[in-house]
Amino acid sequence: MKYFKLNYLRIIFSGFFSLTLVSLLFFCNPKEETTPVKPPKKVLILGNSITWHPPGPDLNWFGNWGMAATAAEKDFLSILTKKIKENNEDNEVLGRNVYPFERTYETINLTEFEDLKTFKADIIIIRFGENISETERAENPQLQVAIKAFVDYLADGRPVKVILTTPFWTNLGVNQNFLALSEKNKWPLIQLHDLGLANENMALERFENISVGRHPGDLGMERIATRIWTVLANEL
Repeated sequence: MKYFKLNYLRIIFSGFFSLTLVSLLFFCNPKEETTPVKPPKKVLILGNSITWHPPGPDLNWFGNWGMAATAAEKDFLSILTKKIKENNEDNEVLGRNVYPFERTYETINLTEFEDLKTFKADIIIIRFGENISETERAENPQLQVAIKAFVDYLADGRPVKVILTTPFWTNLGVNQNFLALSEKNKWPLIQLHDLGLANENMALERFENISVGRHPGDLGMERIATRIWTVLANEL
């Protein structure tokens, strides 16, 4: 009888120990939390020669990228694209020189940019303005209306995030119109115009043609990309 009781107690103790061990393992090893996968985004960057410029031998410019970076991978578009792809390799980036819009925004037919509309961007970055002659007019509602119409055309009824930047070269008229656009539409505005005040951000020493040399050099391009990324990263 004594032997039977001893075995009985051993069975009970063994069962209790096993149950306790299982409970500890359950509570000490919670299920791993999985990070939700973000859907890929399409980013459209609207620019001008700072974004891309074909070779122009008459200007002594032989690159086929953002003027006046020393190489394709040194321009702001390439630097920014690398960051965007590192965020998610499935993200897509399209950069375009829309110089004609800058010069003729009052009359341009937006169907010229049909291919940009079919890209179906989730995020549009407006990084132009250097070629808009607005120094004499601080407030130009027509410019603001034209840019908003351009965005609406590209969005084609879809919700789209828009990011604005001021021009690399200081243009008080354009800056004020972009500020008004930012406030009216709740678009973030990135200040870039101070970069064009420092020669170190340009490529003056590399080009005899001052119109080329005033473009951002490698350092200026890197700083443009960095400033845009600080805002863009939160939208991806």
